[in-house]
Amino acid sequence: MLEGQDQTNPITSAGRAGLREGEISELTIIAPLKDGGADRLREKLKKSASRQAETMAKIATVHDMRFVIFDNDTRLLFATAYDGDWDSYIDDFGTEIPELLNNMFNEVKDFPGIESSEAKDFIANHQITASGWYSAYPDATVRDIWRGQRITKAWNDLLDASQS
Repeated sequence: MLEGQDQTNPITSAGRAGLREGEISELTIIAPLKDGGADRLREKLKKSASRQAETMAKIATVHDMRFVIFDNDTRLLFATAYDGDWDSYIDDFGTEIPELLNNMFNEVKDFPGIESSEAKDFIANHQITASGWYSAYPDATVRDIWRGQRITKAWNDLLDASQS
């Protein structure tokens, strides 16, 4: 263990589903795709790739996310790590970037749309809580990491300026 790392965070529930360690929670969904949904989703993911960082900055709680199409293009695995609890995370997607979420998950069979009162039930019913999970920075939120990066850059810029 390195100095400054805290290994005392217990693994707890993220809320309705998933695990949480410190500030970070995990979410894994496995859901069936519509016929032809795999190809359409791949195309949507390609088109949105260049805007992902900008889009996710609107929420500022997503550490990472993965879309995995498998089982002969019939199912989707969506996995992510995020700050906070389950309900807040789902609410953020529903209020900040509903168009993006609906665009991607409209390729999943029976997805009701993030604005639907049935959306959280749909997600929870397709979520599988991790059997094991590790977070390298359980106490650092996305905003904490961004702030640290800005401080490091400013410090390095100051050092560079003092040497020129």
